Amino acid sequence: MSSDPSLHGSNASAGSKPKQRRISRACDYCHRRSIRCRPADDGAGCQNCRDFAQTCTYHRTPRRRGVPARGSGGGGGASRGSELPDVKLSRSPSQGDLHIIPEVQQSLAGSDASPGLPPAWRAPYIVSQATVVDLVDLYFEIVYPIFPFFHQPSFTRKISRAEYNSNKPLFATTMAVCALVSGRVRDGSVMNPRWDVQALLRETLPDTFYAEAKRQLLDDGCDSSDFNILRGHAIMAITAIQNGKIREMHHHIGIYHMLMDMDGLHDEANWPSGIGIIEREERRRMFWSIYTLDIFTSVVWGGVIRSREQQSNVTYPAEVDDQYISDGGIALPGFSPSGLSPPIARLVLTAQSDCWISGWNFITDLYRVLEHALARFRDRRRSFMSEIIDDQSTVTETSIRNKVLQMYLNLPECFKTTPAMAFNQKQDLFGFQAANITASLQLLRIVLFAAGGASIKERCQIASDVVDAFNSIPVQYCLAISKPLLHHLGGIGSILGSVFEERLSEAEYTQVRSVMLAMARLLENLETIHRSSCASENLRSQVSRIDEYMSTQRQHQRPPLEETPVNATAQPMLPPVDGARGAPPPPYEQHVNSEMAADWSFQVPP
Repeated sequence: MSSDPSLHGSNASAGSKPKQRRISRACDYCHRRSIRCRPADDGAGCQNCRDFAQTCTYHRTPRRRGVPARGSGGGGGASRGSELPDVKLSRSPSQGDLHIIPEVQQSLAGSDASPGLPPAWRAPYIVSQATVVDLVDLYFEIVYPIFPFFHQPSFTRKISRAEYNSNKPLFATTMAVCALVSGRVRDGSVMNPRWDVQALLRETLPDTFYAEAKRQLLDDGCDSSDFNILRGHAIMAITAIQNGKIREMHHHIGIYHMLMDMDGLHDEANWPSGIGIIEREERRRMFWSIYTLDIFTSVVWGGVIRSREQQSNVTYPAEVDDQYISDGGIALPGFSPSGLSPPIARLVLTAQSDCWISGWNFITDLYRVLEHALARFRDRRRSFMSEIIDDQSTVTETSIRNKVLQMYLNLPECFKTTPAMAFNQKQDLFGFQAANITASLQLLRIVLFAAGGASIKERCQIASDVVDAFNSIPVQYCLAISKPLLHHLGGIGSILGSVFEERLSEAEYTQVRSVMLAMARLLENLETIHRSSCASENLRSQVSRIDEYMSTQRQHQRPPLEETPVNATAQPMLPPVDGARGAPPPPYEQHVNSEMAADWSFQVPP
């Protein structure tokens, strides 16, 4: 049975798309990237160029097919191998063979490169360009509000043009960003419904990204002063915290501080003279981001403080949205970059409600106070220095708390309340700042109370306040901030853990029990970050064992009525287990669980 060709053609044109013809010659962009050139649906240009906002051109000189004629000179006599570099292979610790994209010259006929020069560097293929673009978009959604290392318009432009494929420091930084964001994806930080989390989990390779970024950063050695090398190590330190690799966090942050010290970059006067406004603002954001991270790690892991704000001469970032910043200037009406004062001269806190960076700078203020609180109150040991340098300051931890509280009360309302996440970047930037201000303020309170030798009652009260503060933060922000927030809770556990070394009264036991249950409820909301479902269950199990212990001791160790002193007014202490009246009770953890005191530290699992 035959069909009418004309009728078949009319049906095809009416009911189906015309058959796409195979492209016989790749455009310049696809040729340079060594990717398949796909025609656009409407037949006008290449789909890849359209996806990545490139101009679709065919300027390069096409190669002649077939075996070149014998005796032909010039470019025609060149072998095919000399026209197109071979694709080399490299090995990655976390992945198999990785193809290096070959460098293809724009015009072979006009090439006069010297054979003695090293070949241009090309990035190994780790993942598709589309996946890199997605991860960078996610960075600006869930990481950038806390660590704004990049100027968003310029960095996304570089990523969309795949400039990291030919720039080694930029490639290392890009891989570090991918490692950090993919780790957050793995740990459940992505709450925006527009993202297909399962697809992201299939396409992202956290360990591969981390290994490749580390390899590229270490290949550059410690002599490079490239800004992207500094930024890469800074991002890798945060990624190591996300992955539970605290030693590697110290490794990367140590290299960062070494490179900063080598060039004296703690002083803006030593910064390269040719940098533009965008890089200057990025450097300021990076400097104060790692300063706060340095203070945070010193509090959580007990390390030394490498950065001192009084020894730094770096201005706060401009309180202007990225869209108004360019190398030509800051376009916001009424803003004068020369009017910015260095942090040392920032005497009055004037947080503005029209830019989220204002709240971000306030967080830096809190960490500067925290640095001095640590220096003044941590381990106040008497030494010969006390006799040489007599500190006549009358500042107390109570006065510091009152001043910090007043600073907080003076903030605009948008930085004191955390609304539900709207999944709108501009709105959520303010929500992230409010959540981070709450967490940072409570961390400062914890340090001040612990350094002041607080009683069990005071420690329980501050822990209860901190838990209530964290419970007031919508869970989406807690999950997005991820592992660093759990380390805040780890600090709370460390403070409370010491109560098991002391004798507890009934009233004190009741307070500790209440705080334990509150922390269990909080951890239930954050167990996605733990990648473990047993943290809150362990807490509740410990509470049950304490209850059983208390009930048993009340029944068997209650003294007779005639032996009770008439003038006894103190709270009854926990009775001894062996029943010997008047004997001091042994350490509490021996009767409940020998591992309980260690469990209070709430160390984040790797």
